[in-house]
This record gives sequence, C-alpha cells and structure tokens, in this order.
Amino acid sequence: MFQWTEKIHLQQDWITVLIILIFTLSVYLFNRNPHQFKLLVCFWRSKSYFNIYDKEKYANPLHMFNLILIFITLITVSLLSYFFYEKILFSLLGGISFLSFLLFISAVVVLRYGLLKLIFQRSNHLELFLQTVFRGISFYAMISLYALFLFSVYHFGFPDNSNFLFLIIILILLFVFVTQLTVYLRIIRFHQIRIVYLILYLCAF
Repeated sequence: MFQWTEKIHLQQDWITVLIILIFTLSVYLFNRNPHQFKLLVCFWRSKSYFNIYDKEKYANPLHMFNLILIFITLITVSLLSYFFYEKILFSLLGGISFLSFLLFISAVVVLRYGLLKLIFQRSNHLELFLQTVFRGISFYAMISLYALFLFSVYHFGFPDNSNFLFLIIILILLFVFVTQLTVYLRIIRFHQIRIVYLILYLCAF
C-alpha cells in the first residue's frame, strides 16, 4: 500500500518541478525588470505596457525577457494540453506523453512565426510584424501565468475534479480569443494591408 502511494507521488513530481521552475523564472523576471513584469501581469494596464515596451529595443523575440516568456508559455500550454487530454480525452485516443505535447506545440509556434513573417513581408509591414509578435508573446505569457496559478489550485487542491480543469481551460480559451481579437482589430486599422493577408493571419492563429 505504501509502495503504491510512493509510486504515485514519484510520478507526479515532474509536475511540481515544472511549476516551481516557472515560478522561479517569474521571480527572476520580476527581479530583473520589476516595472515591466508588474505591467505585464496587470492585464487591465496592457495599454500602458504596450505604450512603453512596444519598441524595437524590447519587441525583439530574441530579447531575454521575451525568450523566457515564450518558454513559460510553451511549458504552461503543454501542461494544460497534457492534462486536458489525460483527464478528458485519454479513453478515446490512448496515451500521449507530455514531451510529445511540448514538441508538437513548439513546432506549431515556429511554423506560425514563419508564416506570419512571410505574410507581413509580402505586405511590406515588417515593423507591424514585430509589434504583432511582441503583443502575441506578451498576451500569451500573461494568460499563461494566470493559467498556471489556476492549474496549481486544481492540481494540489482538486486533482480529481475534471470539471474544474475543464472550466479553467474554457476561461483560458476565452481570454485568448479576446486578446487575439484586439490584435486583429489593430491589424485592420492598417487599411493598406490587403484582406487576403488578414485572412492568412487569422488562419495562422
């Protein structure tokens, strides 16, 4: 009996490690860029955040702050996808490892980045491309930080409540839809961009 319990805890340790890792990275970002990090997590101040940091110096996806945000987002999205699959869809399709989710989602992100770059290059709006990517990184990272908090509540407080997990994922998808809608509306304001490029962007989403 005790061996079985110990085995379950060992299998769940990697989840705790990932949560602690993301928390540690968040603390690092806060210590390194306290003002930027505070504005990022305060979604009601997103306009101020982009007014200050939507500049070439900060908007580069290879900027250390953005790279860490991308990593946090990939881990969080993969973790949520894995648990959603395990708790709700497992009986339909069989087992898939967390690493498989991480690799697949990372590949989708890279392909989406390449497609967006091609779209904006063809429309001669590379500056808008950088701003769009930066906004996407920021929105997804902000949502991921809140999602990880809710997931932690689920994982450590209600691990057997699949409905709570489903509710968390629905809320996350709602926030993703709303934030991406603001990005689309901003693109539409640039009237010189052809409608075909906007359609391609929507497909990339």
